[in-house]
Amino acid sequence: MTRILQLSDTHVTVPPHRVSGELETFALLGSAITRILADLDGLGPIDAVVVTGDLTDLGDAESYHLLRRQVERLGLPWFAIPGNHDLRAPMRAALADLDYLPAEGRLNWIRDFDDLRLIGLDTLIEGQGGGTLDGDTLAFLDNALQGRADVPALVALHHPPFASGIAFMDRIALDATAPLAEILGRARSEVRLIAGHVHNTFIGQVGPCIALTSAAISSSFPVDFRANAPVGFTTAPGGYMLHDWRDGFQSTCVSLASGSGPHPF
Repeated sequence: MTRILQLSDTHVTVPPHRVSGELETFALLGSAITRILADLDGLGPIDAVVVTGDLTDLGDAESYHLLRRQVERLGLPWFAIPGNHDLRAPMRAALADLDYLPAEGRLNWIRDFDDLRLIGLDTLIEGQGGGTLDGDTLAFLDNALQGRADVPALVALHHPPFASGIAFMDRIALDATAPLAEILGRARSEVRLIAGHVHNTFIGQVGPCIALTSAAISSSFPVDFRANAPVGFTTAPGGYMLHDWRDGFQSTCVSLASGSGPHPF
């Protein structure tokens, strides 16, 4: 069995800066990591952590180093893909010693486990909110899926490959979902896609494959499907996800909200 822990949308900035004048994201990530460390006994062995984009809010070098300081408290191998708030050059430089990011071009990568292939895809269009899967990235994915067809694949990308129904987020969505579906349809093993971006948990489908989004570490987006829904976030606690392969995928949402208990029935 392989177990991957997913964090998303940490939006780290350098204190005392607050994202949108409200969110102390470095502290919020620190609190989340402390909570996850406390959860580890109950969660069982974790093989790796993947951060599905918007690692930082401004794409600056110091924010990436602060993100590393918190995530590496977990003591686990970790991988990341860029989101629309990230910048490739500073991210590549800050994570260069981890030896999984390519030296140039898009930040697509592969990590192999005994019974699972983890694939990271770069959907970033620098300076824009929406995302894309360009020709090189689509070819990278196709080759990655065909190149180890004996095991399932967990594919991480920032922008979800389906509409969430939240109007202001669907205006900055992912393009190229049709060619993505074609590639997934050719895959000879089971594939699951995981994403972030929408600061909440949604389950959708692209081609034959299930796709999921994780709640965010930094903030939450209300589930409001009205066309005129307010644009903005709440400070409600977010969460993280676990993705297991054990003769089939199982994905689990874990809330960062606190409460008393467990109380006996």
